[in-house]
Amino acid sequence: MIHVTANSKEVRPGSIFFALKGAKFDGHQFINEAFLAGATTVYSENDVGDSRVVVLGKQTRKKLGELASEMFSNPTHQLKMMGVTGTSGKTTTSYLIQHIMNEGGKLDGKSSSFRCARLGTNGGEFEGKTWETINTTPDAITLQKWFREVLDLGATHVVIEASSHALDQDRVWGIAWDSVVFLNLSSEHMDYHPTMDAYFSAKARLFTDHLEYSRSLGKKPIGFSNQDIHYGEKLISLDSRLQGYSPINDVRGLINTPTGIAAEVKVNYEWYQIECPLFGNFQIENILAALSVGASLGVQNFWASLKNFPGVPGRMEFITNTKGIFAFVDYAHKPEALEKVLLSIQGKRIITVFGCGGDRDKTKRPVMGEIATRLSEYAILTSDNPRTENPKSILVEVEAGIVSSGRKNYEVIEDREKAIFRAVELSAAGDIILIAGKGHEDYQIISDGKSGTIKIHFDDREISRLALS
Repeated sequence: MIHVTANSKEVRPGSIFFALKGAKFDGHQFINEAFLAGATTVYSENDVGDSRVVVLGKQTRKKLGELASEMFSNPTHQLKMMGVTGTSGKTTTSYLIQHIMNEGGKLDGKSSSFRCARLGTNGGEFEGKTWETINTTPDAITLQKWFREVLDLGATHVVIEASSHALDQDRVWGIAWDSVVFLNLSSEHMDYHPTMDAYFSAKARLFTDHLEYSRSLGKKPIGFSNQDIHYGEKLISLDSRLQGYSPINDVRGLINTPTGIAAEVKVNYEWYQIECPLFGNFQIENILAALSVGASLGVQNFWASLKNFPGVPGRMEFITNTKGIFAFVDYAHKPEALEKVLLSIQGKRIITVFGCGGDRDKTKRPVMGEIATRLSEYAILTSDNPRTENPKSILVEVEAGIVSSGRKNYEVIEDREKAIFRAVELSAAGDIILIAGKGHEDYQIISDGKSGTIKIHFDDREISRLALS
């Protein structure tokens, strides 16, 4: 069996070493160390003037993905692989897909033939076993190792979130895809992608060269795209084999219920009545995407299992209380997501608690301030994950978007716990409290007082329950 690594400290006699330039370390500096440790082959992105090194340039990470797959005996060739990409909704859609795969076959009273694992922002999960991950989409070697592990545990299907960073850096190259879906695209990660077109191009690769690679392995992958948005149409124009789904035309009779939403949806030219315990009309986009993927892979009762969907931690998660207040914790940490959530809960008095993360795209801060005050009765600006930035400086930038709009329906409370308690203090029975930005996270990332960061325990859901008790 071959051994592949991009970490010179993991090299052993016979290893294949990949010299890659990372955010913190440049692997090209450790090439000689790799040879001394016994590497027989070294691939590099850059020419270092060493005749022993094979320079692959931009193809280096693709080669790593393919060899990482080979190192673990090509697990995705045996699994049914599903990928979800888009700016918002990846996590919810991946949870929905996993549920549809696992539960859709059980509704006839028989056990399901589908056993689906999931990997993404909330880590990995398969039949109660969980894995923590650093990134939404890990590196190629970590991915392929995990695929092998869940395959050996009995998984038949895997759904993963494919981030734009992972696609741009070829972390998901080497996966043999069966079904992939594009949700949406809005301004995000502009600290990484130079333009929206570059951001789109990174996402589009999942539906172009990735699917071609899967076809070269003998699979017949299907790609789905949200045709109601500009970038969704643009994606379909790149390959006529891609299929569209429409949250506008493929949905009718959408209503909010005391337990979620209900509607008729069209999948594969047939209409189905669905109920789903997700709050917010915007969720129909995620539901349609998940149903499209489930149907494409042969789940017979793909629509009926939605009624039993248990929800997603930190995604419009309802905080039970005896005060009659509708309190939700949601991960919305970008303008489009915050606007979608707030638009979906209009009709009652809304108090929004939110902040913006430090060391991330600063352009969204004033935009989110404007959105929160425009769509809420009252907004409380507070800290999110300030990281190495001064929390007060972040709040000033958020506040700038409100000041320019002329609104005064807000206050600033840097301490997040105090901000949540303040929201409850201002609320009465029938009001809605939206605590946005951190969702499932059970920590805050703050400065260590030097040049780094530390994590402290903080969970919006815990604090909300305490405040509402």
